[in-house]
Amino acid sequence: MTSPAPARHVVRPAHRSLAQSALPPLARTITKIVGVVPPRVWILIGALFAMALASGARSLLAARKSRLLEHQRATLLEDVGLLQAALLPTVPARLGPVAASAAYRPAEGPGAGGDFYDVFALSEGKVAVVVGDVSGHGRGALPHTALVRYTLRAYLEAGLSPREAVKTGGVVLEHQLGELFVTALAATYDPRERTLVYASAGHPPPLVSGAKSFEPVIAASAAPIGIGARTGTRQTVLWLPGKARVCFHTDGVTETRVGSELYGAGRLERELAALDDDARAQTLIERVVDTTDARPDDMAVCLLAIEGHGGVPTVLLQQIELGADDVDSERTRQFLRACGVREAGIAAALPGAKAHAKQAGSVLIEVRYEDGMAKADWASDNVAWLHATGSRRAVGARASL
Repeated sequence: MTSPAPARHVVRPAHRSLAQSALPPLARTITKIVGVVPPRVWILIGALFAMALASGARSLLAARKSRLLEHQRATLLEDVGLLQAALLPTVPARLGPVAASAAYRPAEGPGAGGDFYDVFALSEGKVAVVVGDVSGHGRGALPHTALVRYTLRAYLEAGLSPREAVKTGGVVLEHQLGELFVTALAATYDPRERTLVYASAGHPPPLVSGAKSFEPVIAASAAPIGIGARTGTRQTVLWLPGKARVCFHTDGVTETRVGSELYGAGRLERELAALDDDARAQTLIERVVDTTDARPDDMAVCLLAIEGHGGVPTVLLQQIELGADDVDSERTRQFLRACGVREAGIAAALPGAKAHAKQAGSVLIEVRYEDGMAKADWASDNVAWLHATGSRRAVGARASL
């Protein structure tokens, strides 16, 4: 009978058992798990790790590209500001008895480009100012700023009144602006008569600092140029008998931010009144920058410093051109009320003005101020303002209201 084979005993290396027993419990557990993980899982883990590395690399490249684009954007905005400044004229320090200055600051963002201004001499010692803002921004707006500025300047130099210059310019520029529109203001100052005449096309009125500031009438304001509506319909004549400073500005100045609020015309007017006698437009812009937190649009300022002694700035004349369908409207009534015309005068005035407008196609309603009373009359639209005393030249009908 055959004897059973002796049992075989497997002897494991003593050093492996001793090494594993020397590991901490967590390490021994991980070692066991690693030992049973299939090779396919290791391949998947390796692929996921490679994908993570690739994603991290892409993130680093994207961050680097973003920084590069931001630098290029800042450089482009700076270039736009420099191009804009190069297109703007150098304003003479003095034009006869009037000290003049202008300043421009590009926006701190995509709103850069679009503002324009000009200050120049006219015949008979008058001074002209043009200021405005094209709706577009960047390099594309720059040719339009030059076009509008030179167009309005040419009409003022040709002898048109500010209202006539804006009205004619609106017709000429309407089809040259494409999808853009422009707010603009044209003004003239006559040092002999001490009269400031201005007309706005959707643009903020000038601020006048003197013995007493005046409150501009903004009711029935004329439309911007290029929106398909008639413009050049309003004009204001001011008498500045004493020392005064006139500030023409773009809305980028008053629409800067102080916290959650707009800077506003009130703050600008107070800053204007606080300027030293020899302060210039650059000083005013710097003060605005120092007191605001955000400046999303261009800022442009023109200052005229008028010499003199006492005397209160006074409105001599308000004008509005109306078509036959606009005469007897609530908008016209609001304008006359804002000018100080009484209700009885309004009711008595409008029928005659409407009849003339139907016959002639339009009528020019004028509000004058005599003995503290606002009095209105109407005339044909071919009227040229001559003197602060109220003399004028008119062809066509004129009737007292």
